[in-house]
Amino acid sequence: MSGTTIISVVLALLTVLVAFGAVAAGRPAARRLRRVQRGRNALDWVLARVPPSLLVATAGLLLVATLLNVFLEIMDAVLEGDDLTVIDRPVVAWVAEQREAWRDTLVISLTDIGGKIGLTLLLAAAAITVAVRLRAVRPALIAALAGGGGAMLVTGIKALIARDRPDPLLRAVVEDGFSFPSGHATTSMVVLGTVAWLVCMATASHTVRATAWVAAGLLVAGIGLSRVYLGVHYPTDVLAGWILGAAWLATVAFADRLPALRLRLDGPAPLARHPRAVLIATTVLGFALILAAVWFMASVED
Repeated sequence: MSGTTIISVVLALLTVLVAFGAVAAGRPAARRLRRVQRGRNALDWVLARVPPSLLVATAGLLLVATLLNVFLEIMDAVLEGDDLTVIDRPVVAWVAEQREAWRDTLVISLTDIGGKIGLTLLLAAAAITVAVRLRAVRPALIAALAGGGGAMLVTGIKALIARDRPDPLLRAVVEDGFSFPSGHATTSMVVLGTVAWLVCMATASHTVRATAWVAAGLLVAGIGLSRVYLGVHYPTDVLAGWILGAAWLATVAFADRLPALRLRLDGPAPLARHPRAVLIATTVLGFALILAAVWFMASVED
C-alpha cells in the first residue's frame, strides 16, 4: 500500500469521525425540534387526503427535473463560453499560484478517494453487505443501476461536449480525456450518496444514518474541490458534476419509490407486483431522457 493510499484512507476515516462529531453535537437541537408539537396546518390537511407515496414521487420528479434543468443551463454556458464560465480560467490560474508541496500531497490523497477503483470497491462492498444483511436483491440492484448508469452518463456526456481540460502548465497532476463534467465530482456524488442510502437501509439508528449522509457530503465536496485545486478541471466542470450526480441519484431513488405509488389513500399500488422490473425500466428511461436532453442541446448549439 503506497503512502498516498494510506493518507487517503486516513482522510476518509477522519471525515467520518468529523461527521459523527457534528451529528452528535447537533442531537440536542434535533431532540428539541422533535418535541415541538405541530398544530394543524396545510401540510397536515394535504397528508390526510393525498397518499404520502404520491407526494414523495411528485417531489422526486420535480427534483430530478429541476436538477437536470440547472445542469443543462451550466452546459449551455460551457458551450457558449459565457455566464459562469467567465470565472473558470481566472480561478484555475489563481489556485495554481497557491499550491505548496505538502498541500499538494494531501489534496492528491483526497482526490484519490474519488478514483474509479476505490469507489467501485466501496460501492460493491456496501451493496453486498446490505444485501446479505437484508437477504434481498434490491440493495445490489440499486447499487448496480446507480453506479453503472452514473459512469455511462459521464462517459457519454464528456464525448458529446468534448471540452478541453485547463492548460497543462497549470496542472499539478497528469490527466487525459475531456473535462466536462468532472467524472470525480459526478461519480463521488452518485457512489457516496448510494452508500449512504444503503447504510440507511441497514440500520434504524438516526445517528448512523445522519453520519453517513454528512460524511458523504463532506467527501463529495472535498473531492470536487480537489479537482479544481489540482488544475485538471474548471469550477463549472465540478459544479456540473455535482448537479448531474445528484440528478442521477434522485432518478434512481424516484424509480425505487415508484412501485409503492398509490393514487388514493385506500387504493392499491398497481406497480407493486413487479418492483424490480419497474425500477430497472424507470431507471433506463431516465438515463435515456437525460442523455437525449444533453444531445439535443449540444446539437442545437452546434
